[in-house]
Amino acid sequence: MDFPFWWKDSYGYHLDRKGELFFWAHHQLTVRFDSERLSNWLDPVDELHWEKPIEEGFAPHTIYKYGGEFPARPDNINFEDVDGVARVRDMIITESRIRDAIAHGYIEADDGSHIDIMNDRGIDKLGDIIESSLYSPNFQYYGQLHNLAHIMLGRQGDPHGKYNMPPGVMEHFETAT
Repeated sequence: MDFPFWWKDSYGYHLDRKGELFFWAHHQLTVRFDSERLSNWLDPVDELHWEKPIEEGFAPHTIYKYGGEFPARPDNINFEDVDGVARVRDMIITESRIRDAIAHGYIEADDGSHIDIMNDRGIDKLGDIIESSLYSPNFQYYGQLHNLAHIMLGRQGDPHGKYNMPPGVMEHFETAT
């Protein structure tokens, strides 16, 4: 975690190009992960679609320091709403708003103005809204796609908390890719 999503300038320092670094770092993580899979004769990871099942399950075989296993996720699981976190429908809406911003070439700021992203600062602004950082020019409209997606993925094995499972690997900065 280079620049935390919760960082504010009031802490005494402005994080220049924070969104761009977020985008770059996540690109590096996913490319490295796919490279590792390919080197082990596995296919690259499929694109995530909220309305389609996740074909491959995940069994981390990892244990928390003070006991308890990280939860597994079965094969062919359909996304479900996670109680107290987010609804699948809201994730689809948030993602479509970001895709619309990219297609239109601008981000809508919270005051209704348009911020051009077809320039050298565009990737920085896109990173800010995708990361859901406090640097997002319209946090209410663009939501918390990245942060909530980690939680949604981590809790699909027990989305309603029936079994009181601990957080999944996608919910921890140290273990999420």
